[in-house]
Amino acid sequence: MRVELVGVSHIFNQGTPVEKAALSDVNLKIEEGECVLIGGCTGSGKSTLLQIMASLLEPTSGYVLYDGERKKGYEVRRKLGVAFQYPEDQFFAETVYEEVSFAVRNFYPGEDPTPFVKRALEFVGLDYEEYKDRSPFFLSGGEKRRVAIASVIVHDPEVLLLDEPFVGLDLEGRHDLVEIIKRGKEKGKTIVVVSHNLEVIFSIVDRVIFLEKGRVVFDGGKGEFLMRYKEYLTSKLSLMRKLLLRGQDPFTLDERTILERLCDICE
Repeated sequence: MRVELVGVSHIFNQGTPVEKAALSDVNLKIEEGECVLIGGCTGSGKSTLLQIMASLLEPTSGYVLYDGERKKGYEVRRKLGVAFQYPEDQFFAETVYEEVSFAVRNFYPGEDPTPFVKRALEFVGLDYEEYKDRSPFFLSGGEKRRVAIASVIVHDPEVLLLDEPFVGLDLEGRHDLVEIIKRGKEKGKTIVVVSHNLEVIFSIVDRVIFLEKGRVVFDGGKGEFLMRYKEYLTSKLSLMRKLLLRGQDPFTLDERTILERLCDICE
C-alpha cells in the first residue's frame, strides 16, 4: 500500500500558552514495497509523523492518502502494523497466544487465530509450542520485543510502521530485529522505521528522510544522505569516542542522553 502525506502540519495544544508546532507542511510519498528510514533529533517530529501515518492522530491541517484515497479508522488500521517505543509495555494478555492473536480476533472475528499466530511467531523466530502458553511479562527483553513484533504482523498488514524499534535492545537483539525487518522487506511489505540509531538499520533501507524542527530537510538515497550529513555522523562517532575516553560506555548509556548531546554538537 502506498502512503502519501499532503501538506501535513500538526500543532499540539493549539490556542494555548503551551502551543507547540510538531510538524510543518510535510509532503511525502512512501511507495508500495519501500523500506524507509525516518531520522532526526529528539523533538524533530518523527513519532508525530508516524502516528499520523497510522491514522492514530488527526493532523491540524493537510491529509493522508492510502493508495490515493482518503481513509480513516478501521479500514486503514487493518492494513497497518504499528509498533511504538517499548511495544512490550503495552502487553495486556496472560499468554503469548492471547497477546499475539488480538489483532486477528479484532479484524477477522470469524477466523481461527491459531494459524495466524503460528505464522507470526515463526516469522520472528519463536517456536509456537514452546511460547504459546508462556506469559509475555516474564520473557527476556529480546523475546518480549519479538512477541510485540509478532502481534503487529499477525494479521498480515501491508504496511509496517516501527517507532524506535531498537531502543532498549542489546547488540544481539538489534541484529535479530534487523533480520526480522529484512524478512518483511523480502515479502514486499511497505516498511517505515523511525530511529535515531541510523547505523543499525541504514544498510537495508531504500531511502532516508530526515526531519528538523518538524520539517523535512532531506528526502533521498543513502549515498546522498551520507555526503550531506557527514557532519552529523562524524559528530556522533566523535561523541562516542569522547565518552569512551572518559570511561563511559556509549553502548550502555541512555540513548536519549547520547542523542541530546549529539544534537547540541550539531546545532
